[in-house]
Amino acid sequence: MQQQHCVRCPALVASRRRIVHGYGDVMSGIVFIGEAPGRHGADQTGIPFWGDRSGRILRRILVRLGLASDETATASLRCFITNTVRCCPPGNRTPTAAEVQSCREWLDTELDLIKPRLLVPVGRIALQEVGKRYLEGAPGAIRMLHATVLRGREVTILPMMHPARISRVDAEAFIAAMQPLVDGRNEP
Repeated sequence: MQQQHCVRCPALVASRRRIVHGYGDVMSGIVFIGEAPGRHGADQTGIPFWGDRSGRILRRILVRLGLASDETATASLRCFITNTVRCCPPGNRTPTAAEVQSCREWLDTELDLIKPRLLVPVGRIALQEVGKRYLEGAPGAIRMLHATVLRGREVTILPMMHPARISRVDAEAFIAAMQPLVDGRNEP
């Protein structure tokens, strides 16, 4: 289902270099969901969270958690990484609600196929979308819920602040909360 000719969102079509779909290990049961491809990263590389500062930060976290073999683009992953929106918004802005809605079927299809046991919404927009699907509503502010285990319908959710805005302390808190969940233990 690698759609490469979508024209649903005129502003995104006009600004994107490419449509960026999820990638990684669909059998891992662990899914990271970002907001949208970054202008200087995924929009150029075609790989979510790759080629920019945010991608480097997330890759370091994945390596520490044992979810990536190394920090390169060819690293083997023990998770799946995707975005709520498949195209980079103009000026790298936050996607609109209409843009998120237009891409929802792609994200829903990935989640239906993968059936994750652990979801990591990366940033505010991803947390909102995960909340709609698994928590029956908006869960709250990402800053308040960062590294807090949430129980959704048939899935554990661990929100993470976007790597562009995460501090070292917040990154360490996320790793500490995530490691037991990666290792298969239920509580951090």
